[in-house]
Amino acid sequence: MPHNNPFIYGNPVAPDQLIGRKKELRQIAGRIITGQSSIITGSPRSGKTSVLKYLMERKAELFGGEAEKLIFSELDASVYGFKVDKSQFWDSVFKPLLEQIQDQDSPLFKAYRTCQKNHFAPYEFDKFIDQIKQAEWQFVLIIDEFDFLLNEIQSHQEFFAGLRTNFCRPNSPMSLIIATNLSRSQLDRKTEQFRHQGGSPYFNYMGEIILGALSGEDIDKLLHQDDIYFTDNDRCFLKEIAGGHPYLLKTAASILWETYEHDEKNELNLKRELYIKVADILDNIWKSWSQIMMDEQFTSLQKVFISVALVQIKKWKVNFKKHGINIDRLILKRHSMNT
Repeated sequence: MPHNNPFIYGNPVAPDQLIGRKKELRQIAGRIITGQSSIITGSPRSGKTSVLKYLMERKAELFGGEAEKLIFSELDASVYGFKVDKSQFWDSVFKPLLEQIQDQDSPLFKAYRTCQKNHFAPYEFDKFIDQIKQAEWQFVLIIDEFDFLLNEIQSHQEFFAGLRTNFCRPNSPMSLIIATNLSRSQLDRKTEQFRHQGGSPYFNYMGEIILGALSGEDIDKLLHQDDIYFTDNDRCFLKEIAGGHPYLLKTAASILWETYEHDEKNELNLKRELYIKVADILDNIWKSWSQIMMDEQFTSLQKVFISVALVQIKKWKVNFKKHGINIDRLILKRHSMNT
């Protein structure tokens, strides 16, 4: 009798399938409820979008009695295929808020219309924000794939300064949550050219939440989604190959699970398929680092990554060669792509 593969990878996972990240979610929720903003950062496929979806879909669980006053607005910056101006941006952002306003004669609705007619100028924007606070709502703007927005917004200086002004205020009724492959310091460096000389970094008001490797407990929970095929040795093998990176771990587990399901478990084929998947994932991560390296020297993370990789290469080199995988050729190829 066929079974369903429990290891889902490729797309963001539904909230009931998210394993780990509870600490990070509590941190983000705590900052939102107190009117603070956050940057969610991590390597590609570390679960940033899944965390954002959990925030929006599990409001009652994360915010308790405060959930009813939260209004979320979600923007995927990667879908912006054109240069957007400030008015277009804010019109799109505040649509969920307008849908909640039932009385068009209310001070909040009138303040928004005035703000809109004046192209979201600072004075009118301040009045609008004051009305959100008086209505006792907490507006949360979520921007996924924020990296794309760095290149799409016209009048960068005005836009980024406006974000800081509108979301950086004591007990603010508005919070900004962005997800990016870049760290806060890297964002500040990339937008430095848009600041007035001596001006504060645009993102210094935002707390940084880093999605790193899964804990040992969470790794065990993820791998024990299968109690049909996997042995303890299988789980140890998966931990050694994939570490705590959630996407890589689920990909490796899914491939191994399929070999059991179709009675095709073969060490040679398994290693080859895992190698193909690992190369693809690491290539995406390395490309994101390559972009960063255009602006700065190797980070300590990159140095550690390379040091560990070199140690593992020495360990696996002979074994991989037996199965037709030339590590030396891969190293030369990657070196030529980044020089």
